[in-house]
Amino acid sequence: MTIAKEYIAYKGDRPLGTGTVKELAEGLGYGYSTLSFNASPSAHKKSGDSDRVILLYEIEEDEEE
Repeated sequence: MTIAKEYIAYKGDRPLGTGTVKELAEGLGYGYSTLSFNASPSAHKKSGDSDRVILLYEIEEDEEE
């Protein structure tokens, strides 16, 4: 069973929400493929420090020992 990755979406310095790519796409009104790309290192690099682009950052779970 695969567990979906959780992300936090930012537009500039403003957090927009958390959830899976699908949940964020539906909630923010963007396409799944758009936000999926915006979670990639390439999108982060291309956007520079623009505050007009929504970028997704993976929320890493703390692993219990």
